[in-house]
Amino acid sequence: MEMHQMFLWIVYPYTVVAIVGMGIVWRYDASRGEESRSTAGKFLLLVVKVMMAASTATGLAIVLSSSMADELVLLLRWLISLAQLEPDISLILEISVLSKIHFVVVFLFLLSLAFTKEIYYLFKPHQYLKKIYLKLQYEKRG
Repeated sequence: MEMHQMFLWIVYPYTVVAIVGMGIVWRYDASRGEESRSTAGKFLLLVVKVMMAASTATGLAIVLSSSMADELVLLLRWLISLAQLEPDISLILEISVLSKIHFVVVFLFLLSLAFTKEIYYLFKPHQYLKKIYLKLQYEKRG
């Protein structure tokens, strides 16, 4: 097993989970009244939106591909092995390159989301959809 594969499929997921957990603890109850954002904050929000779009696109590509049936079982078994703290890297090495790219993009999305105040959308995704709907309604009126 090569070192970069061990880092990518064992160390990286655990690091992302730890950072997202810290982001949830630190930002979940953050005040939502701040409307002004810095340039760095706006850039980070753009990164989050791009990563969300990329993860959705790669996820749809996986669903539309023909080799999905076996990969779902392997991916689920790999995620379970991560959750049990006994990661089995051989499971992730057997999946397609598209699925690997999808997981890296999803982890990047979660990692970038952890540094924004929108981290609470992980637990309340309906509020994100409501925010978009209200924004569209406001733009339509104004």
